[in-house]
Amino acid sequence: MLGIDGRSCMKALPKVVVAALLLMPAVMVSAWVLHRSFVVPENHIGFDPALLFWAAGLSIIQVCVGPKGLRVLGWVISILTVGLITAALHFNLLLQYEDWIQRGMPDKPTWATLWQR
Repeated sequence: MLGIDGRSCMKALPKVVVAALLLMPAVMVSAWVLHRSFVVPENHIGFDPALLFWAAGLSIIQVCVGPKGLRVLGWVISILTVGLITAALHFNLLLQYEDWIQRGMPDKPTWATLWQR
């Protein structure tokens, strides 16, 4: 099957699949952080949330080696993932259990618990 420019569409397909696979962890981590921040009543977890930054690294790899058409999407997803994790840490929405205890066991901000009422 030939594409518009006469090249095979099948040659571009593996690049798009690899790009999607590299972007998927960042999308899933972002969705999980949003879920934990606004749906789950507890704001502490058993591991350091900073470990979740690895997912943004995969998106940056996709930006470097992926198709040109998906590079902007890779940057947006990377920045969104890093921003969500950083905001969750800053606003006490997602803390490691030991950090939560050291900070005096703070509650989630009121604006984050409006969905739970």
